Amino acid sequence: MPPRPSSGELWGMHLMPPKILVECLLPNGMIVTLECLREATLLNIKHELFKEARKYPLYQLLQDESSYIFVSVTQEAEREEFFDETRRLCDLRLFQPFLKVIEPVGNREEKILNREIGFAIGMPVCEFDLVKDPEVQDFRRNILNVCKEAVELRDANAPHSRALYVCPPNIESSDLPKHIYNKLDKGQIIVVIWVIVSPNNDKQKYTL
Repeated sequence: MPPRPSSGELWGMHLMPPKILVECLLPNGMIVTLECLREATLLNIKHELFKEARKYPLYQLLQDESSYIFVSVTQEAEREEFFDETRRLCDLRLFQPFLKVIEPVGNREEKILNREIGFAIGMPVCEFDLVKDPEVQDFRRNILNVCKEAVELRDANAPHSRALYVCPPNIESSDLPKHIYNKLDKGQIIVVIWVIVSPNNDKQKYTL
């Protein structure tokens, strides 16, 4: 049974201390302990880690630091790959302060997109696929049809439609109809708001 998620930045802690020791597991088998600021980004942590790794054996087995990403276990008891290296350590909601360095496997863009979709719907995409609710399945089928129709419509006039999709033109707003423009005060709209203040029903007027 997975542990119950904590509401803090680290398991059992509402806030991380300003500095925290993070165990970093390298692909060459070395474990490096780094003292990190709670607000340090993953990019900064990785840079400091590879500087420190030069002092350890088997450093020559490592590739350039840009070839790796961090992975760890979150408080939801899930293994998460951290592709966004601008995220801060305190925002990762780690179960324990350890980070494993790995080479990313699979389609990087697809994994990032799945993660963003998971945040939007409140559950991992892999779990969403298991949902058997007829209403959810009907919605997914309808939205898929809408997307297919949009793609088919765009492809019907290719490559002109594709060019407009990738580089949409900047369209200026049309002029206001004359009967509306004549009602404006020197081309401006005046908004008047009346606020009734209880209990005396006094009125306050605000003009924008």
